[in-house]
Amino acid sequence: MIISFDSSEAIYSQIADYFRRQITTGKMKPGDRLPAIRALAKDLGLDPGTIARAYRELGQDGVIDSHQGSGGSYVSTKVAEKHMVERRQDRLKSLVDRMLTDAQNLGFSAEDIEMAFTLRLAERHKTYNGLLTEAVMPEKKERLEFRFSGSHDLAVELLANHVSALYEDMYVTTSFVGSLPGLMVLERGEADIAGAHLVDYETNEFNIPFIKRLMPNETVILVNLMQRMQGLIVAPGNPRHIISVLDLKRPDITFVNRQKGSGTRILFDSKLRKLGIAPASVKGYDHEENTHVAIATAVAQGQADVGIGAQSAASVTHLDFIPLLKERYDLVILEKNLNSPGVQRILEVTQQESFRRMLSSIPGYDLNDTGKTTTVSPG
Repeated sequence: MIISFDSSEAIYSQIADYFRRQITTGKMKPGDRLPAIRALAKDLGLDPGTIARAYRELGQDGVIDSHQGSGGSYVSTKVAEKHMVERRQDRLKSLVDRMLTDAQNLGFSAEDIEMAFTLRLAERHKTYNGLLTEAVMPEKKERLEFRFSGSHDLAVELLANHVSALYEDMYVTTSFVGSLPGLMVLERGEADIAGAHLVDYETNEFNIPFIKRLMPNETVILVNLMQRMQGLIVAPGNPRHIISVLDLKRPDITFVNRQKGSGTRILFDSKLRKLGIAPASVKGYDHEENTHVAIATAVAQGQADVGIGAQSAASVTHLDFIPLLKERYDLVILEKNLNSPGVQRILEVTQQESFRRMLSSIPGYDLNDTGKTTTVSPG
């Protein structure tokens, strides 16, 4: 159980919500006994009265029963899962409303708030993932799912959140598997849209050569989301004095890499080949992360001295950046799906001024071609 003493939510409410999650996810079942009040208070370093108040709240909601004879509290055999889910939704909405009101009172715009919230979720994905996924899934079941698969970028996370917030009957799921796997998933019909930034070093052309090889019989539409800077992410002030990829051969430098199949990994491997650097000579080459934010976080936490990633991720985590390449990031759509409601909504949002303002405020993005389309025909 993780308790946040910095949260605006009362400690006893956090404890009560923890047990609600345990029950709604099936980790605790009707009849299971909750920890004794004094024992739990000792484990958490809290006053027993705080635990008792949490248990009282659960009892008032009908979540637990207290058995006087055995001196314990048990998950109620009459617990109503739907009621508990609704209670958690109400509490989550209340917390979000309070945050929004505080931010607006300080003069932040809706775009500023949305961007900050998305970036914080990206930074703390492992912490938030279980809590938020469980909290929203009951609502999602009644909404249209739109599936994104492909390369990670903060712009994609902002786009997905923006669309899900604008259209109550639709939500966007993101699978950041890398550019090549994302195109393969799209070709198999297991995604509605993909994201890619693959460069063919023989022609210096982005994405089209790969699409022609992977989907030779499909008409494919490319919609540019943005152009972005890729490079080396280093600690503030660049204490290791890293100048280029050549420095990664130094024995005192620890590197963090993107996963196989990602466009960023392909870019990095190409740089190594051109410079005649063996991957085995790069300390940390096999340390892989699936997103740019995860790369930046590893550097920020001192797990690595340098990583390969997008300038946007370095910027939002307050790290320094050494540029290597400006690249196109395209949304990839099968023409036969172009007029589907989900795709049209995605394209509509990319044209909205509020969305563009969010992206333009993040260093490393060039929006000059955003929204421009290219058709890739069979053959």
